[in-house]
Amino acid sequence: MNVKKAILASMIVSSMLVTLAGPIPAGAEAAQEHQQEQQQSDSKKVPIDKKLVPKLQKAVKQFAGKEMKLQDVGEFDNEARTVVEVKSEDGNYRAYFEHKSGRIWGVSGDTTIDKIGKKDKDEILEILKGMYSKKTYKFDKEVVMYTNYDDKNEKLTDHVTYQLRGKDFTVSLDTWPQDKRLYGVNIRFDKKELDSKLLKTAAEAVKTALDHEFDVTEAALVYTGDRGNSWVLEDDNAMVYVEAKTGKATNFYHHARKQVTTNKVITEKEAKEKVAPIAKELFNIDISKSEVKWDSLYKDYCFFIQNKGTVVRAALDADKNVVYLKSGDNASHGGDGV
Repeated sequence: MNVKKAILASMIVSSMLVTLAGPIPAGAEAAQEHQQEQQQSDSKKVPIDKKLVPKLQKAVKQFAGKEMKLQDVGEFDNEARTVVEVKSEDGNYRAYFEHKSGRIWGVSGDTTIDKIGKKDKDEILEILKGMYSKKTYKFDKEVVMYTNYDDKNEKLTDHVTYQLRGKDFTVSLDTWPQDKRLYGVNIRFDKKELDSKLLKTAAEAVKTALDHEFDVTEAALVYTGDRGNSWVLEDDNAMVYVEAKTGKATNFYHHARKQVTTNKVITEKEAKEKVAPIAKELFNIDISKSEVKWDSLYKDYCFFIQNKGTVVRAALDADKNVVYLKSGDNASHGGDGV
């Protein structure tokens, strides 16, 4: 998990960067790691439509206060590959737009901690210590600033979000004209710091959902407000969310698999047969009699129960392996948020 990238992307949609892995011959680890990272990066690259460039440059100019040239190629910025990030040539500014429609969602750039008031910083530190008191928290000087963009009127909005960082943590401060709220509070951990029960729970759940032998390489505790905190655990190929309070796994992702893009490959009936027993075991949700709908935007299967809405969402590969499996809010709206 690239934590800086993930939390910045959560300002728009959740995002996790992943690398593909496999057995590595002795002496070839570094070369293969570079090759895998390059292949994964290449698969996310998106050429920028020349017709969209002036519109993107206008948005970035409003944010930066000056003309900025943009790179010719962007990258998908979320798991569902619906949002694209394009950087300025100097890498200091970034614009985010919807791949299919070209709608611009926002612009981000680098600023300093001086933008954040003492009251807000004190509140953030209090939350961090409340989440995990055994770490020391100190802010870095650099802060990322993200501003929403009104695509219809082609202007920046007053809705600003700041991303603050420090050793082992990242925080997003969402600033409205009349209000402020924290989200995306993220504390990183080494595997050796994690409870053995958590590791066992995650491994068993990932085996059930993805049929994958899970071995945590990166971990983060994420603040989710009144819902309680959640763990985000990841290895080279998979990721899982686990509620800290209940110990329940709620969302699963397999980064190395490629989801089908049409329901002609796997029918809704076949998808239900695959997902129903998994959803029952992991979420205690019975979708055996639910209505199944194909979501043409996210290219996945939505399991709908009357008066409850979409309770489970899943993407499958051509071999009917689970690419991702979501419950709760992510099942409902298709996002990847914790």
